[in-house]
Amino acid sequence: MARRSNQGSDSERFRASATFVSAFSDPRACLAVFAAVWVAPDVSLAAPVCDPPTTLVDFPIEHAIGAKWNAASQSLAYGKPQSDGHYAIFMSDAAGVRETPIEFAGWPQHRHEFPAAWHPSGRYLAVTVERAAHPGSSVDAIPGYGGYSDYWIVTADGRRAWKLVDVPNDRDHAITHAAFSPDGTKFIWTERIHAPRLFSRSLLAGSYQFHVADFSDVSEPHLSGTRTFVPGGIEQGGEVESIAGDNRTIAFWSTFRSGDLFASRIYTMDIDSGELSELTTESWSQSPTFTPDGTHIVYMSGVKADIFPWSLQGADWWIMRRDGSQKQRLTYMNRRGSPQSVGKFRLAGSLAFISDQHFLGDVMTHSLGLVGKIVDVRINDGCVD
Repeated sequence: MARRSNQGSDSERFRASATFVSAFSDPRACLAVFAAVWVAPDVSLAAPVCDPPTTLVDFPIEHAIGAKWNAASQSLAYGKPQSDGHYAIFMSDAAGVRETPIEFAGWPQHRHEFPAAWHPSGRYLAVTVERAAHPGSSVDAIPGYGGYSDYWIVTADGRRAWKLVDVPNDRDHAITHAAFSPDGTKFIWTERIHAPRLFSRSLLAGSYQFHVADFSDVSEPHLSGTRTFVPGGIEQGGEVESIAGDNRTIAFWSTFRSGDLFASRIYTMDIDSGELSELTTESWSQSPTFTPDGTHIVYMSGVKADIFPWSLQGADWWIMRRDGSQKQRLTYMNRRGSPQSVGKFRLAGSLAFISDQHFLGDVMTHSLGLVGKIVDVRINDGCVD
């Protein structure tokens, strides 16, 4: 299937504006811009068994980001910016071989498209698609910011697609992270309901809520029984990231207790009882993702991240048990002298597990803008408690 042609006349202007504005759009990018004013405390956590406990290499496809892995089809979906600055969706195997585009003829041209989550069956991929017409610019719809976009679900061959979630077409609303439950019966997603507030440390990236719905593909793929959650019942920044195999425990990060985007904490919540568990208080932490066996959570954190000259504070991946105990650092991209460090800012982000000891993750490589890559991370045997 041929990739549609790209606009050329506005490409340089689009990329220039996107580099500046996106730094204040995506929560992780926003944190990176300001995190240098805060230094991670030297907290006492579980000491790593190995140094480093992981093997980390770059994914072979340049400019790919947004890794989403599906075990059933052995397929990796990701986004790549095109020459006009808009992201498009591609698919390959875990080694980056046999890359093909995923696009649906009914989507508007020259708009952002980005993978959100695979259905476990491998038959469908949930994606965000920027609307053809909206009051803002495409900069507002950059993946991670997600303005003027809706959730769609598309077949892996791109031949059929259905809109799952229709978001209000205004400046306040946006969508970011989503996930299917391991058995495919539930879909969870994050929705921004108020635009960023520059003078609120808690709402600097906007005010968010989480949704959980039942998913079915009887007749055609659709959602039903949607429930909405605002942890703590107050406005907050945050994103829901994953759901455990019990179909009721979600993992997310939020500012509702810290009141500070630069001190975001990780939580789990039972969506049936509403019971909350706070798992982190150290530094700022995000992107909590259950391991396939459900026993651990891998997340990103600024704990003990060195700040390099002329750079802002980055973050590395950590792992902890599901109850928040036994925290261990997995990567050392932000430690001077580490073989995993290039002596520059690196910001770990969302990740997709291939196995309990192997994941592909997003890394921001610049302090400003949504510029990054995918890395392949393997936890070495015997290196995690």
